[in-house]
Amino acid sequence: MPSASGCLNFRRKLGRSIGRRELLRGGALSCLMPAVANVLADRAHGDERRARIKSCLVLFQAGGVSQIDTFDMKPMAADVVRGEFQPISTNVPGMHVCEHLPLVARQMDKLCVVRSVHHRMLCHNPAIYSALSGREVGESKAVSSTTFASRDDFPHFGSAVAKFRPHSDDLPASVSLPFSLRNGPAPSPGQNAGFLGTAYDPMLIRQDPNADDFRVNELASPDEVDAARLAGRQGLLAAVDREQRHLEQSGAVDGLGEYYRQAFNLLTTPRAKRAFDLTQEDPNVRDRYGRNQTGQSTLLGRRLVEAGVPFVTVYSPVHNIEGPSWDTHLNNFPMLKRDLLPPADQALAALLEDLSTSGLADEVLVVWMGEFGRTPRIGVVRSNNTSNATGRDHWPGCYSILLAGGGVRGGQYHGASDKEGWYPRENPVHVGDLAATIYDAFGIDPRATMADAAGRPHRVSEGEPIRGIWSRASL
Repeated sequence: MPSASGCLNFRRKLGRSIGRRELLRGGALSCLMPAVANVLADRAHGDERRARIKSCLVLFQAGGVSQIDTFDMKPMAADVVRGEFQPISTNVPGMHVCEHLPLVARQMDKLCVVRSVHHRMLCHNPAIYSALSGREVGESKAVSSTTFASRDDFPHFGSAVAKFRPHSDDLPASVSLPFSLRNGPAPSPGQNAGFLGTAYDPMLIRQDPNADDFRVNELASPDEVDAARLAGRQGLLAAVDREQRHLEQSGAVDGLGEYYRQAFNLLTTPRAKRAFDLTQEDPNVRDRYGRNQTGQSTLLGRRLVEAGVPFVTVYSPVHNIEGPSWDTHLNNFPMLKRDLLPPADQALAALLEDLSTSGLADEVLVVWMGEFGRTPRIGVVRSNNTSNATGRDHWPGCYSILLAGGGVRGGQYHGASDKEGWYPRENPVHVGDLAATIYDAFGIDPRATMADAAGRPHRVSEGEPIRGIWSRASL
């Protein structure tokens, strides 16, 4: 049996991949166990991959966007499928969008429309979890109000990126705004770090960037705490950490220590405060994004990735609590026309234009998506909701998402739906494949492993990166 000194020598040869606490928890010989060796091999392999992007901005259209009424229209189908809206031409011949997306139509050369995304989760919470983690877990028709976030969950994309990719100490690794998604009394799953622990949770901003008094309270230290007292608190934190190193603590305690360390860094750096300060934007730019929650949240997301935050998620509401929702069981067409498509059109078009003109499009991947689509036929019931007479129900069997920037070749379709839009006809893309695509773009091997609280290894993604969407220059 190898000696402890032999194990430590082995650890040095691995480039100190195992932390001291991990070595103590697993025992002096744990670094020689095959499972740990596999974890290290996968992690090293992931680190060798070339990153295409520095940041990812996910614009999450919670509630579920009707693909038939936006980017996968069926003008030749029956009235009950094609609906009321007409397709219009874009700046890319052969690509069409809904007539209520005229601004995005002018930016179509920057977009890849993936028309074949699918999973099997029919209710909001399990679908949100699937879409934001790339995992299908649980029953497809699970009542969404009984499916809540747990520390046993797989992590949000941004949390996994924070785990595998280094980032600047004076910026958060991942930010979510302007609220947490809820479909019931508790937050929906898929929005935090799950089994990776609190240290990797996205920083959650719970303020509306469109509000006149918008400020990020997490970045504002109390007026009575001057620099000297803050320095004292940092010294106290360091002393506590020194003592903590001599103790065997739970992962949750370790995570809280890292959480407080990150919070202190944010309180004392001007870089983060500047990134969150929308008053520094030209009023004309703010107008161009739209003086509404969607527009200003998108603009703030752009400022954050521009400042160097690796992962930003901008949520729209699941239900009409914070604002209009894409969950159009009733009045699908008037809601889309009046409340939903205009602000989305304005904000997305402004974002694409800005990323292109600034050069950020080369290093920022934009993902515009929801947790599922809507039924191709109006009035059809597929989920546990029965009020669909003038709307479209949830439908995860085939829906559309948008990709832009980060080396994605714009002005193209990837995949296609069948005649009415129920299922993929070609190049199906599972949510796990989307997850693998995002990780691969960051240079993270989707086959790399991460351990849960019990030490069991899990692949970062069970999918495969989407092929054929990249420009030659990005390969």
